Amino acid sequence: MLNEDFFGRISIVFVMTVMATSSAIPLFRYFHQDNSAGSLAIVTQLASTVFLLLLLVMTITRLPPKGTAQGIEPRVTAVAGTFMILLALNLTPALQNGAAQVTALCLILIGTASSIFCLYWLGRSFSLMATARRLVTTGPYSIVRHPLYICEAVFVLGMVLSHLSLLMVALSAFQFLLQYRRVRNEEAILRQTFPEYDDYAKRVPMLLPRFLSGAIPNSGGQ
Repeated sequence: MLNEDFFGRISIVFVMTVMATSSAIPLFRYFHQDNSAGSLAIVTQLASTVFLLLLLVMTITRLPPKGTAQGIEPRVTAVAGTFMILLALNLTPALQNGAAQVTALCLILIGTASSIFCLYWLGRSFSLMATARRLVTTGPYSIVRHPLYICEAVFVLGMVLSHLSLLMVALSAFQFLLQYRRVRNEEAILRQTFPEYDDYAKRVPMLLPRFLSGAIPNSGGQ
């Protein structure tokens, strides 16, 4: 398990380094733009860069695993669920509508900023794959068991609006399905690793806060 975690960490560090560098480069171009969405675009791009750098740091410093989902399906689901939106962006052109782009940037910024907060709270327990390192139940994880996925969903909705097309909607819908399956895989390994997880799941809903879900019991993990 340790060797697998080491090689997985190296791979993720490489990918995140490339993505963080690619995210930082457009910042220089944005400073020379003069349009109504320019400032918002700079802040959004900066937030994306900070998020990727935080992912990089948390991956390098993450705790050793106490349990990991077995088999190829959880790994394929995690990778596909993470990067499906990038495929969708490369296959669809941006929508030529100023108001839509500003709204999309707002959604992307909200999703990214809230993701930074959740990731910071999750800290060294972060994993791309379905892995149990430490059970986090405070902060945003006391409201829902998977706050990072909710924040990402807001980000994806912004991307869908920015590149609105039938293909983009279809690919993002598929990505949501992959992420839900990813949640279930994480739930299984967290329950298997932490005996206290069942009590946590009874107290805290999986994805929707109780004031939205009508206090309907739910089951799942972080």
